[in-house]
Amino acid sequence: MGQYILRRLLLVIPVLLGVTFLTFAMMRLIPGDIVTNMMGVTAGNNAETRARVLHELGLDKPLLEQYAWWLGRIAHGDFGYSFIHGGPVLDEILRCLPITFEMCLMSMIIAIALGVPLGVLAAVRRGRLSDLFVRIFALLGISAPSFFLGTIIVVFGAIYFPNVQTLGYVPFFQDPLANLARMFWPSLTLGLGIGAILLRYARASVIETLGEDYVRTAEAKGLSWQRVIFVHALKNALIPVITAVGVWSAFLIGGTVLLEEIFAIPGLGRLVLGAIQSRDYPIIQGAVLFMSFGVAMVMLLADLLVALVDPRVKLA
Repeated sequence: MGQYILRRLLLVIPVLLGVTFLTFAMMRLIPGDIVTNMMGVTAGNNAETRARVLHELGLDKPLLEQYAWWLGRIAHGDFGYSFIHGGPVLDEILRCLPITFEMCLMSMIIAIALGVPLGVLAAVRRGRLSDLFVRIFALLGISAPSFFLGTIIVVFGAIYFPNVQTLGYVPFFQDPLANLARMFWPSLTLGLGIGAILLRYARASVIETLGEDYVRTAEAKGLSWQRVIFVHALKNALIPVITAVGVWSAFLIGGTVLLEEIFAIPGLGRLVLGAIQSRDYPIIQGAVLFMSFGVAMVMLLADLLVALVDPRVKLA
């Protein structure tokens, strides 16, 4: 187990290098430039001013040289300084990261709480009316984009429920109840879509497991259906669901950008979106590095959970 974890952690290094280099290169292909954003159109069009600013920011060097210089600073724990805000990049990321983590965690809790029980219910009552309603819910949840649902919640709430706060953020330690109330709506928006996907995984997996010989043997012994489902079938049926939870948890890390903007949540996604609009390269590069590492850790955790649930899985 220890050797497996070490190998997976070592594999994270080339993944992070590849992701950060692609981000590094693509950001410089986007139309617009940092000098105009920082200095304005008049100063940005002045050749002397432009050359001086680019030199001060280190953007007049070749791309590979810029990347190597950035990696060298990262190796020493220095993520650089924001071009626009002027503060350390690491401070900005660490300020926003807990907010996005809370949103992702609440979203996945909602998704699991909705998807797994409804998926099991649909599988047990396959072909009945309840199964039909659950599958319709899953289809609607998968089809509706999260930004559309988020916009509907904000607009509908503002018109019909003006006393319900759907926008903004309150720190958890300042007011826990207000924090959870504000974070519930964006988390619900994300959780509905992913819960619908987990529902389909759970339903298909439980239906397949119920057809196994050991389940039919348990039924033939006269065991109650509750014991057959929750003791014998569900443990093996959850293996693909756990894998799906890992994959979609990784998606959550990068999927909060638009929702944080819609619900005015000052998280990492909103920070990245603002940095892209203002061409604040250090913020983008640092945030992508943290997000990529988070995705790698979530996938590693999912693999370990599958191995714990199913002893047949060999971590090699």
